[in-house]
Amino acid sequence: MKGIYFEEKGLMLLEHIGMTKSEFARRMGIQRQNVNALFRTNNLEIISRAADVLGVSFALLVSFVEEPDIFDLPIVEYGEQRCACLDISPEDVPVGDSLEDVENRRQIISKFYYEWKLRNPSQRGFNLSLNEYINIRFVSITETCAHASRSYLSTLAVLQLDAILANAKVVSTVGSKNNGNQKPFEKMLIMKYDCVGIGVVKMTVGVRRRTHEKVQYCITALKIEKDAIAASL
Repeated sequence: MKGIYFEEKGLMLLEHIGMTKSEFARRMGIQRQNVNALFRTNNLEIISRAADVLGVSFALLVSFVEEPDIFDLPIVEYGEQRCACLDISPEDVPVGDSLEDVENRRQIISKFYYEWKLRNPSQRGFNLSLNEYINIRFVSITETCAHASRSYLSTLAVLQLDAILANAKVVSTVGSKNNGNQKPFEKMLIMKYDCVGIGVVKMTVGVRRRTHEKVQYCITALKIEKDAIAASL
């Protein structure tokens, strides 16, 4: 039997909401290093308290995981980190490589997706090349937060989501990994779009088994991949 959502996707949930492990630990009254252990708890009282802290339903945290998906999650406000990310300018995005810069970019991406969903309740965009919709799901947010936040250009690319969803074209198809977040997909489409002021952007799209639903998986600026390859030579 698969683990409950809280156990398997707890960190993704924090990431999507935009709450750090430290803040979650503070609100739960535990040490930060004990957060991962807390996700594995079977104590329903603790899970219920965690649901209140996260602002989600108890039923979500104890549901059994089949596939990551998007849920109606609130923006959790703490400090002054809440922002209207759909209107953010490039000057507002940190350009450095420090852990703080990466975390701030992660917050921007997560909240951008949240507000994008509020303005796009269908949670999808029509792609001209595929002649069908590409859907935004929970995995879209978690994967893109994890990877795009590593660089300034990739974060800027995410903020052009509408243009990328509409205009990216398939350049190759690869098999999916039979583990982690790619497990629900039968294959992955590699799509590219030349984004003004950023350069070529890569969008990976997963094709779900059985339904063949297209799901935006990850978005990154291609220049970052080239730099990583060059550094390894």
